[in-house]
Amino acid sequence: MLRVEREGELAIWIVDRPSRRNAMDWATMQAFAQAVEEALRDPALRVVILTGAGRAFLSGADLYEMAHYRTEADGYRLGQVMGEALRQLEEAPWISIAAINGPARGGGVEVALACDLRVMAEDADLAFVQVTWALTPGWGGGQRLRRRVGSGRALELLLTARQISAEEAFRLGLVERLAPAGQALAEALALAREILRWDPRAVQAIKAVIRDGDVLPFHEALRLERERFARLWAAPAHWAALERFLQRNRQPDPGQAV
Repeated sequence: MLRVEREGELAIWIVDRPSRRNAMDWATMQAFAQAVEEALRDPALRVVILTGAGRAFLSGADLYEMAHYRTEADGYRLGQVMGEALRQLEEAPWISIAAINGPARGGGVEVALACDLRVMAEDADLAFVQVTWALTPGWGGGQRLRRRVGSGRALELLLTARQISAEEAFRLGLVERLAPAGQALAEALALAREILRWDPRAVQAIKAVIRDGDVLPFHEALRLERERFARLWAAPAHWAALERFLQRNRQPDPGQAV
């Protein structure tokens, strides 16, 4: 199951199947896809944190259930449900943060890579175990991993299925922050509150600027960056921030006696 908790502009999504190390059955995958679609219709939502219940993050698809679905059509459905949900998650206007509180395996790592930011507990680890099941990534993780670490390193991680410690994940750029054991969600909440301090339009535009660089030719991304900057420059939030700065740092009139 997927539990959704709401705190104002922030939502916390918890995959709650600890007896299966938070592996996702069909019902959980459908609930995840529905949560993404509902969030896309929520103009008040600004940050989503995704984590797992208990001591694990996510373990991808529940292979005990998937053992009953053996056709190519079943495989396509499995890739489609989560693949589309993660594409929508990645393209959403709000910021998504994965709080990797424990081991992440296979599709679970793919889910984390589809988030905008990742916070990982120091005692957690990752592994792309798809090859051990004679599979490739199916939810977009292969492309997102290649984009992050390059083709050679992506091949090495996918073809060895080895465990990646939190320290190595941070060094490779797979995660952005490390947290003490048991504190991944708390650190993710702290990061979310940092982001929530800023103007919503600016946050959305910054996410769009970075995403443009991943999916568009360089010169097109540059053009859109300049356009977004110009729109924000003329927006009230920019001028309110500038006025606050000027009020704090008002220079004395050169013609006025001191």
